[in-house]
Formats: sequence, C-alpha cells, structure tokens
Amino acid sequence: MHFGTAEEVRDQRTVTLAEAYARHSERFGRHPRPPRIPQQAWINDPAKCREPAPQIS
Repeated sequence: MHFGTAEEVRDQRTVTLAEAYARHSERFGRHPRPPRIPQQAWINDPAKCREPAPQIS
C-alpha cells in the first residue's frame, strides 16, 4: 500500500488463488477471492483505541 504496489499484489494473489482452486477445488467451500484493498491503514486505529484505565498505586 505504501509503495503503490497493492493492486499488483492483489492481482498476483488472484492468480494464485485461482490456480489453487483449479488444482484442489474440494478444499474450498466457494471460489476464493482476495481481500479488498483497504483505503486506510493504521497501526493503532484511533476508532478502536480506548482511554487507558487510571492506575492506582
């Protein structure tokens, strides 16, 4: 994502998943698809962060 290669990596993953499905379709419940490319990436997502509990000594 940071280097601008996300689309290329997703395309390669699509090919790999299609090949795996063609070889061993019995291992899959449905035709596999690679995950969506996220619009934003976080190390610590501020929406999921919560305030730490105060420490009592």
